[in-house]
Amino acid sequence: MFTMILLLYLQQHRDVMLESTSLKGSFQTKKACEAAAVRLRGPLPTPDGYAAAWHDAICIPVNRGVIVNEGKPVDLGALLKDRPPVVCEGTGAWRRVAELCAPASSSGSKQNGG
Repeated sequence: MFTMILLLYLQQHRDVMLESTSLKGSFQTKKACEAAAVRLRGPLPTPDGYAAAWHDAICIPVNRGVIVNEGKPVDLGALLKDRPPVVCEGTGAWRRVAELCAPASSSGSKQNGG
C-alpha cells in the first residue's frame, strides 16, 4: 500500500517555505500512486508577495492494513484571497487548483495498477 503526500512550497525573495502538507488517498501499488502524483506536481497561482508557489507530491509506502485518513486539503482559496496574484497566469496553474484542493475520489484511490 502507498499513500501520497502533497507538499505546498512558497518562495519569498530567496527563502523557500513549506506552507503545508496533506495526505491524498491510498493506492495498492507505487505505480498507481506515481501516476496520480504526476498530475498534482507543478506550478500553482502565485499569491501576491511571493515569487513562486508549487506543489510536489511524493508516494510513501504504508503497511498493509493501515488505514490512511486524508489530511485536511490545502486551503489555496484562502491563501489566494489574502494575497491574490497581480495578474492571471497563462501557465495553466489556475486549472489545477480545484483538483489539488479536492479530496481524492474513490475512483482515483485504491487502484490496482501493476
